[in-house]
Amino acid sequence: MAIGIERADASVWLSGVGWEEYVRLRDLPENYHVRMTYVDGDLELMSPSRPHERIATLIDRFIIVWTELRGAAIQGCRTTTLQRKDLSRGLEPDNGYYIEHEEQAREREELDLSVELPPDLAVEVDLRSPSRNRMPIYAAIGVPEVWLWRRGTLSVFRLAAGEYAAEEDSVCLPGFPFRLAERLIDRRSEMDDNGLARVFREEIRAQGGA
Repeated sequence: MAIGIERADASVWLSGVGWEEYVRLRDLPENYHVRMTYVDGDLELMSPSRPHERIATLIDRFIIVWTELRGAAIQGCRTTTLQRKDLSRGLEPDNGYYIEHEEQAREREELDLSVELPPDLAVEVDLRSPSRNRMPIYAAIGVPEVWLWRRGTLSVFRLAAGEYAAEEDSVCLPGFPFRLAERLIDRRSEMDDNGLARVFREEIRAQGGA
């Protein structure tokens, strides 16, 4: 069954969905564009909007520029599905990265999160009133850090004792210029992605960041 969602960033809910049915729907090529959030038989389906995807892309570009300038190892896993059958949970981040555990993840073509580490960092872009708080799902899966874009602000949350707490700085990418990233994302109607990434790079160099 392919899922049709007429309006981007709109949600469709299905209840009483077994794990095998969720996995089958997730694996259908026709559903590649649909983001799925699964918790204990409840399945939310959402097709991201163009603004949603552009913001996620810009955050990714800024992370790549920052790590290149710092010479930091990083491996992106983008929207790879993170799922745990034993926890009856699954979802796709807007961006995901291995940083601290990049070397261990480098040779992995497929992820089995029941035996392997989840990404070190996940990025969530929330342009709507959230119908489900996805943070407890990340916590259950064990993602150490989540960046959340909401209402023009990029916030950092670290996992501690099974819950996320807001932090001023990132542990995964210490010193990352969040306020600069916010200002440039707010200017996305003025420049293309390369132009914004170029300004990001130039401002970091002007501040002695590389």
